[in-house]
Amino acid sequence: MTLPTECRMPDLSGLDYPLISRLVIQLLAGERGLSPKTSLYRRNFIRLIDKALREYHEAREAILAEIAEAERPPEEMSRDGRSIYILVFTDHIETCISTVRRLYKLLERIKAEKQSPGLPRELRRQVETIEQTVVDIRGAIEHIDELILKGEAGMGKPIMAVSSETWDAVVISNYELKFENLAMVLRVMHEIALYLLTIKKAGSPNST
Repeated sequence: MTLPTECRMPDLSGLDYPLISRLVIQLLAGERGLSPKTSLYRRNFIRLIDKALREYHEAREAILAEIAEAERPPEEMSRDGRSIYILVFTDHIETCISTVRRLYKLLERIKAEKQSPGLPRELRRQVETIEQTVVDIRGAIEHIDELILKGEAGMGKPIMAVSSETWDAVVISNYELKFENLAMVLRVMHEIALYLLTIKKAGSPNST
């Protein structure tokens, strides 16, 4: 594992979140035109996109803190020790990826619900392009002990999610997810969440 000297995680701080406050207002007013299941799926989707974005932001802040830490004068480090923020990055990025996997599952359930609103096809297609990559790396995060037991963890490869040697991806075992792709999925999932917050009834033109 090499410590980053630059942050190559796209900055998503410009996205409007948390969105849960908007949902609460709608809940107080009453959800009309949505099936009970769709209503519950939508609530969980909004909560999880907020969580995924928060964890992504914290992971990015940890990389920035690690870079700043490396630039501290040696006398300061010797006095109070060196903080390893990259371990904080691991905790947050693993949670972010696991949460994104749950968002994918929710999309499938919303799509399958007969009385659910249609989701814009273009948005779905964008996130579907790297769904398998997310599934694979989330599987490695959740089941790394099994991979080690079976000798499939990858000799010399990290057994926890860390930044790649080029600092442009998260890697674990034999799996890699580019930061730009993760950021793209989060942007689109956020757009889908905004769409779900605007629906008034099941069904919508230009969506399936």
